[in-house]
Amino acid sequence: MRNTLISAFSNLSTAYNLVNINLAHVEMENQYCGGDNCKGSVTTAGTACLVGAIIGQLTFGYVGDCLGRGRALQLTMVLTISGAFLSAFAIPLTSDPTSVFVCVSITRFFLGVGVGGVYPLAAIIASESSNDSNRGRNGALVFSMQGVGVLLVPIMGMIFLYGFGSFEERNDANQAVTGIGWRLILGVGALPGMILIFIKTTKKEDAVTTGALPTQPLFQPNKMSLGDALKTPRYWRKLIGCAGGWFLFDITFYGNTLFAPTILKEVFHNTKASGLTPTIGSTLATNLCWQLAILALLGLPGYYVSVCLMDSVGRKNIQVQGFVFMFFAYGGLGVFLTQLEKSSVLLLMVYGLTYFFSNFGPNSTTFLLPAESFPEEVRSTLNGFCAASGKLGATVGAASFKPVVNAFGSGTAFMACAVCAVLGVLITVLCVEDRRGKGMASADSFVAERDKTDAASVRDRGISLHD
Repeated sequence: MRNTLISAFSNLSTAYNLVNINLAHVEMENQYCGGDNCKGSVTTAGTACLVGAIIGQLTFGYVGDCLGRGRALQLTMVLTISGAFLSAFAIPLTSDPTSVFVCVSITRFFLGVGVGGVYPLAAIIASESSNDSNRGRNGALVFSMQGVGVLLVPIMGMIFLYGFGSFEERNDANQAVTGIGWRLILGVGALPGMILIFIKTTKKEDAVTTGALPTQPLFQPNKMSLGDALKTPRYWRKLIGCAGGWFLFDITFYGNTLFAPTILKEVFHNTKASGLTPTIGSTLATNLCWQLAILALLGLPGYYVSVCLMDSVGRKNIQVQGFVFMFFAYGGLGVFLTQLEKSSVLLLMVYGLTYFFSNFGPNSTTFLLPAESFPEEVRSTLNGFCAASGKLGATVGAASFKPVVNAFGSGTAFMACAVCAVLGVLITVLCVEDRRGKGMASADSFVAERDKTDAASVRDRGISLHD
């Protein structure tokens, strides 16, 4: 239970720190760009954390296999704390005010390295600490805290922006630290890490603590190496399924999540005459915080439907149906966006369905599958590779989403997401293994077969020498 709670809280921290830039950058644009007038800089700031996450997932996945999951997780917290704290104190690096985004990009890159490392470590800690009968439920429950982290972004935004005032309000009133709102939104991301860094995970029980009699095998083979795993064809199919599905999904998820304000601003037409984007206006159409909160709330139940059905319906089936419904939701938005814009409530509901079926679908399953599909000796490393593939997709989505929307409109961006969903269905059906009822040890069958072969070889040589 302790390990599950640590993993869950780590995921909350990860989600909050990845997504909080989607609200903070709007306030930053108002302060340093006079509104949405520095699109390239915003895109760079939005993707910097994702690029860092790729490096963190690859690095700490390997570190988790070498030093242990718990120690590696504590190291990620050091980077998370530092990156979030320094982001809150970002300043323009040159006489050009928009260079503040360069500073934010640098600090959020290091934040991303820490945040990225959490993905493989939290998934594996939760999976290895669970029984085969409830592993899917516990893993999905851990991951559901990401939904809470996403919801915390607009909640904390409202607390800080209503409490201290938005940039526009503070600037009009000639108050000091006009950008205190976005600084607090970014800086509070350090708090979860400051708590977690002092809490250690418990080790898995061994044969002695469970009351079993320890035995010494006749032959003690070397542990599987990363090279052994990569030379085994059956693991390549699993790797393509886990990594490819995650890559395709994150293109859609992070493109929409990080730049939801861009979509919402276009469909609600809420830019003021001054060029500034309202964040806490008096109506739904002008209150970005409420819009983001509603989207998060619409998506949140999807996590808990996954929790209830993960072990009974199965990871593969949930991932397939999630991609299918995402296709219909994104396709509907792409085709009928003009008509939906006439009703802000209906538009938010349909857009929210994309988040619901993401969470009751590949957003939950892509987190779980790599943690239970590979042998223990290389589990963290290969999980990190799959997670990095996801964040590579997220980087593609984040880097291209805003330019596509600006050039061709939101409808085109939604249709691109629908295409990714179709490809996700295909790769899941062809390459993802149904893990229902299969224990973690079943992923180690390669080791077992090799051990039996080596042991038999030694026994035969021993008999021939005796003769």
